[in-house]
Amino acid sequence: MSTLMRTIQTSLRSTTILVAFSAVFSVFFSVQSSAQDFKMGLAITPNTGWMVSTDYDHETLGAKVNFGFEFIADVLFSENYALGLGVNIFNTGGDVRYLVQDLEDDDFLMNVDRTYRLQYVELPLTFKMRTNQIGYTTVFGRFGLGLGMNIKAEADEATYRSYEEVSNGVWSTYDVGGSPISDRIPIDSDIKLFRASMIIGGGIERTLSGETALVVGLNYNASFTNTHKDVKLINVDNSQSPVVVSNDVSTGDMKGHDSFISLSLGILF
Repeated sequence: MSTLMRTIQTSLRSTTILVAFSAVFSVFFSVQSSAQDFKMGLAITPNTGWMVSTDYDHETLGAKVNFGFEFIADVLFSENYALGLGVNIFNTGGDVRYLVQDLEDDDFLMNVDRTYRLQYVELPLTFKMRTNQIGYTTVFGRFGLGLGMNIKAEADEATYRSYEEVSNGVWSTYDVGGSPISDRIPIDSDIKLFRASMIIGGGIERTLSGETALVVGLNYNASFTNTHKDVKLINVDNSQSPVVVSNDVSTGDMKGHDSFISLSLGILF
């Protein structure tokens, strides 16, 4: 059954990518008729991504270098203003740590260390402001929104016991080994399907020949929707110790999102 569900999800995501491209082309060609000019291009987008905790019950431990690419479609309404469309396919993620109950023995709590490896297809909608051409160079800034869909969710994971209940409702630190790291485990059920984001960036376009230009940009892409879905964790205090209520540990849902800074290197035609 799980194999069938993964097959259905993969087919759905592949279909969504095709629909995304179709939607961009439809919007692009419907608005470019009233515009003065338009440009299309391709770019690679390496990025550095990290996870952000908004529940303060799980820790974010570090950033991760990822890779992506994008189709660029700029609709110019004047020499200085454009609508930035396209399709971005990118990887993001980072390291987190959180507490859960040990399913084999409820006298213990376990730390879970995860490295998220997430992939999205995103439709950006940005407003671009451009300078007049200075020699062969144009400087631009952009801001707007992105709507993404998760197409792959995996994680590297390790668990180890970190607290022991020494008496009723009293927990003491415990440190005796842990599990080996499990590489690339599927976590589709832990990740929400859609991702909404804010996009801010800028860069330069350098004319190479005729209408062909080299584009170099730097973008900040921050999700403002919760990434996690139905991930239970134990609430902790400022020292990352478990919160105990009426002799029981307090639990809740993981809340947080991802952000990344990407470098865009591409060609416009």
